[in-house]
Amino acid sequence: MTIVIREAKPDDLEEILQLRMRLFEKLVDFNHGKGVDEDLLQATRTYFNDAFQNGSCKTWVAQADGHIVASGSLAIFVRPPYPGNVAGKDAYLLNMYTLADYRKQGLARKILQQAMQYAHEHGFAKIWLHATEDGQALYASEGFAPSSQYMEWEVKPEVAR
Repeated sequence: MTIVIREAKPDDLEEILQLRMRLFEKLVDFNHGKGVDEDLLQATRTYFNDAFQNGSCKTWVAQADGHIVASGSLAIFVRPPYPGNVAGKDAYLLNMYTLADYRKQGLARKILQQAMQYAHEHGFAKIWLHATEDGQALYASEGFAPSSQYMEWEVKPEVAR
């Protein structure tokens, strides 16, 4: 079986969405066991469709036997330049998921390396991510390190003013 790692194309959208929904099923009590959240699915479809057009997110996939079996994406952020990042370009790694039958074959690593190469070639200062316990060793082996340099605030409807 030949597996090809490549940048995703607009025609890959539906398979990418299915992988992303599987990722959510694994990570959270997705839609409280009620199946696919159609609002989330449609919003995700719109996001990635727009991203293919405007380049705000790049996705790489592993394809085997004509089907996408793994994916990973970089959401691209451009902000005002700051010390150490005069281009103001950073990226957030997300959407890393491999179908169970294709795990432990190095596909996630190859996708990650493609994303890292893209970031390097395009002048990004950093890539950040939230790693699952399963993914931490992969990211550490590629040079990612834990950081305590930022804080996070989650906007919740009950505290919105």
